[in-house]
Amino acid sequence: MLIAGAGIVGASIAWHLAEAGLRVAVADATGPAAAASGASDGAVSVASKKPGVMARLATGSLLYTRALAERGLLAAAYAARPSYVFGAGEAEMDAIAALIAKLAALSGPVRVTADGGAGLLAGAGPGVERLVALEGEGHMPGHKAVRAYLAHPGITALWPARLGAFEADDTGVTIDLGGRALRVGVLVAALGVSTAEIFPGLPVLPRAGQLIVTDAGPVGALPGSLTAAAYLLAKTEGPGSGTLPPVVIDPLSTGQFLIGSSREDHADPTRVDFATIRRLLGRSTAAFPALAERRVIRAFAGIRAAVADGLPIVGPLPGNSRVILATGFEGDGICLSALIGREVAAMVRGASPATDWAADLSALAPTRFGAIRKERVA
Repeated sequence: MLIAGAGIVGASIAWHLAEAGLRVAVADATGPAAAASGASDGAVSVASKKPGVMARLATGSLLYTRALAERGLLAAAYAARPSYVFGAGEAEMDAIAALIAKLAALSGPVRVTADGGAGLLAGAGPGVERLVALEGEGHMPGHKAVRAYLAHPGITALWPARLGAFEADDTGVTIDLGGRALRVGVLVAALGVSTAEIFPGLPVLPRAGQLIVTDAGPVGALPGSLTAAAYLLAKTEGPGSGTLPPVVIDPLSTGQFLIGSSREDHADPTRVDFATIRRLLGRSTAAFPALAERRVIRAFAGIRAAVADGLPIVGPLPGNSRVILATGFEGDGICLSALIGREVAAMVRGASPATDWAADLSALAPTRFGAIRKERVA
């Protein structure tokens, strides 16, 4: 089996296949966690997921991630922590009300423990009109999880190796890895933003986001992530759906803060947009004034693989069951990686998906886009 893409989703699929006793190789054009997985805030979050399919899958994956941590695999990567959602203005108040209703309907491990004003969180500032405290979510830096998954002795690393042309038949797939021919039983394309280069018929687009890293302050100054309800709106209704910046303030174990993140269709991931950076910082310091004492030591643009209809693409290529897609997670890969890895590994082995997730996984199938072309990468 070849997994093309060494992000967190590809790494999880590889681990689950290797754990089942299959021979697995992972190829990546750069290396592990080199793109979105390495630049993520690491939130294992149900609150940020769209209601319906995504929220249900996130709930199941959160529980499975916990189980993998208890087994030891993700023990050094995953940690439970509280999370907070704040808002100001009518649109964000409505978004918070919808969040509370969504979590109640899910009846899962994530629950509201408090709902009030800025006084619920020590250090919250005047930019917080309403604050909801949540219990049950977690934090898992993508690079740590990828390293844990890829440490399995049954996985062979192939990088740098860029996926080029491939041809599938009834017995396997012949693949060009930059001039090196490889024959495998199944190809899993977990390519992220590179998906459209190989499969131009898929509506996968690069969606950039501006990110900020501060210097270190007192560890524990903020006990969990602090997310603006505008971020929920951007995730559920699309970029540009709100007038306030979709800020997420994520405390790191070093005492630093990772602050993000805009959602910019077709933006240039090599260019820092300082006007957007200023807006993010302005709203962040209004919500948590202690940030004004920190220095910005890095600003950069991350990139996510987004899909036009807001759902990732998971399942066999139409008419070609030996090629399986697992892409387009747009920032949801950290949370969904455990469950998706398990279920895609089951697809590769020809097993049926877990009954609880069969209907939701079918909603992610690439067949919803009809016939899909593939091309050689130059």
